[in-house]
Amino acid sequence: MKKPSLSKTSLGLLLIMAAQIGTANLAVAQNVSSCPVFRWTTLGTAGGPIPTYERSQPSNLLEAADLTILVDSGDATAGQLAKAGHSVGEVQHIFISHLHLDHTAGIAGVAGLRWMNEHPGAITIYGPPGTKELVDGIVASMAAPARIGFGFGLPSKPEDRIKSVELTDGQVVELGDLKIKAVANNHHDGPGDMAKKIGALAFSYRFDMDDRSITYTGDTGPDARVTALAKDSDLLVSEVIEVDQMIGMIAEQRPELNEMMLGAARMHFTTHHVTPEEVGKMAKQAAAKRTVLTHYVIPGELGKSAQSLYDKVRKNYTGDVDLARDLSSYDIGCKN
Repeated sequence: MKKPSLSKTSLGLLLIMAAQIGTANLAVAQNVSSCPVFRWTTLGTAGGPIPTYERSQPSNLLEAADLTILVDSGDATAGQLAKAGHSVGEVQHIFISHLHLDHTAGIAGVAGLRWMNEHPGAITIYGPPGTKELVDGIVASMAAPARIGFGFGLPSKPEDRIKSVELTDGQVVELGDLKIKAVANNHHDGPGDMAKKIGALAFSYRFDMDDRSITYTGDTGPDARVTALAKDSDLLVSEVIEVDQMIGMIAEQRPELNEMMLGAARMHFTTHHVTPEEVGKMAKQAAAKRTVLTHYVIPGELGKSAQSLYDKVRKNYTGDVDLARDLSSYDIGCKN
């Protein structure tokens, strides 16, 4: 029996349909590529230098087009990156808000493991004055492993693979289409604070790509400079503290502390950090479209404070509010 064959007309119609489908798929692909990723992931949401089983130390991942950036890098960052589906080799830049170890202890792990695996290129650490000293110390710690090697011959020199850039207040860094602005805040400005005496800086950062923006407070007290930095941000990522609850926990756990010491702790908490009510005021004044809470300085599990935190922010702010967990992600899509 003769096999049925397509007529020239039918074949022509199929070819036209295939071309139309191909054109449609190309249009979809072009539309996707015309909106590069702009995504923030909270790798670690703990606040303060006390490890908890529920929250890792402060660390955040920013994906901006082809850039993979860490914003702060507390202990466990490398492992949290892996849980988020990323390799330390993907990280090209780290921006640190200030030099407290709960925000920087993970740099050695990320940079060191990246070096051990000979991932290409150098990683650059940006931060306030003192960042170079921090990075130089990390490089120095790699001297002995560099002499030993890792079983595949001697590795590259650590100093060739890790760079540091110290930023100034108001400085803007441009990485391709991404602009990063660093603004000093008052986290180190407490009365009698040694950090203030030596001129140490703590930064808040704003990340802008095309018409999309993310502002990260880092550690800060109420500060008009941070509110101005966050103006019209698509996403405001803010630290938060429950002052009364923290003072109560400290008093219970450390009964030897006198009223003067507890008063000093309260002063620190209220001047160097922001309460949920203050986060709400900042978000409202900045007209932020969405606000994410992280860096929880709270006693115990987040679930026990979640409703209180949410309700207190909502007293002053009517936009979207999210309470981040470790590995929560927030995509900022294109507006057109």
